[in-house]
Amino acid sequence: MKKTKHTNDLKKFIKKKFGSQMNCAKALEVQPQTVYNWHTSNPRGMLKYAPEIVMLCDTTWTQLSAEVLHRESEIKTKKL
Repeated sequence: MKKTKHTNDLKKFIKKKFGSQMNCAKALEVQPQTVYNWHTSNPRGMLKYAPEIVMLCDTTWTQLSAEVLHRESEIKTKKL
């Protein structure tokens, strides 16, 4: 059986809004590893950059926080 790669919604959000993780890192002046950590283990870390993300992207604080909280919930569910 072939294992399918699952792309989480936060990763999709970053790609949709910035084009790539690398573009996101450059736009927010953070390391690419930081962006990777947001969607793998620490989604709330992204909220530190919420003002910049809202300003740069076509999104709202509510949409951003919903994406972050949803991803956090996914991570917690996987650990159980």
